[in-house]
Amino acid sequence: MKYILKLSKEHISLPYSELIAVLEGEKLVYEFSNFGEHLVLDVDTDDSRFLKRLAYTLSAYEFLGCGECLDNLAGEIFDNLAQIKSFRINGRSKTCVKLGEKLFKFGLKVDLSNPEIQIMIFEDGKKYLAGLQLNLERDYEMRKAQYRPYFHPTSMHPKLARALVNLARVGEGDIVCDPFCGTGGILIEAGLMGLDICGSDIDSRMVGGCRQNLSEFDLKGEIKVGNALELEGEFDAIVCDPPYGRASFSSIQSKKLTEDFMKSLQHKVQNDSYIVLMLPDDYIVESGDFELVNTFDVRMHKSLTRRIWVFHSIL
Repeated sequence: MKYILKLSKEHISLPYSELIAVLEGEKLVYEFSNFGEHLVLDVDTDDSRFLKRLAYTLSAYEFLGCGECLDNLAGEIFDNLAQIKSFRINGRSKTCVKLGEKLFKFGLKVDLSNPEIQIMIFEDGKKYLAGLQLNLERDYEMRKAQYRPYFHPTSMHPKLARALVNLARVGEGDIVCDPFCGTGGILIEAGLMGLDICGSDIDSRMVGGCRQNLSEFDLKGEIKVGNALELEGEFDAIVCDPPYGRASFSSIQSKKLTEDFMKSLQHKVQNDSYIVLMLPDDYIVESGDFELVNTFDVRMHKSLTRRIWVFHSIL
């Protein structure tokens, strides 16, 4: 199956890297090609649910056809959509109007107010590309920390939390652990993607708040009071935002905590698993025996930039 994707431009490399990580986590075979500002993904599945995982992909379309001749393109679209009740082409260009007229002549019904499907047309020089618009359910704003039962200002934005989970290359049935779970922002996104979740925090108030927030989204997982340096269990990925620079930790304490945490993981994580950390951009993580896969600097606001670290466990 082919899909047409438009990636966010808010970060130079994170959107593309997140896409690759999701495809690898889902164990999909894929190829890419470019069409103007869009990416055409050819992947070995007709199940598009993996696209809904993507945080930094703005829009997605099921591939309907491509070519230099509108007559041929209209024929391809009709072959794919002959059974639909009504359609609308998004856009007001002359190309959209002409293509709409051709599909109407084929017998497809136009409905501008409430169509069964919406078709998007892309142009690159003299070549056209058509896609069926897919719903990616972008509702991150509704899940922001202030709208959860238990609020704490240190919780990251759901969009960023989801990207961190995706970078860990996890798929159905995998277990994601957050040993600094706080109020559960990372675990909420992992759980909503159908992943198994567990977490801990040294602060019992945070653990209670995390349980409340997970319950709000009908999510279940083992959440307990615990020291991240004494982590127990088996996980496919560890994704976390250690308490670096928070009011209860000095920078020196936070740095030592992160160093000790990475050392503690050396013999506790499974082979071929991933560790994803979010830290200030001026702190360098010693990877030890882990392979450093990538780093991404994400600007939070004018005076704060955070760095995402992605490590791979090859034991």
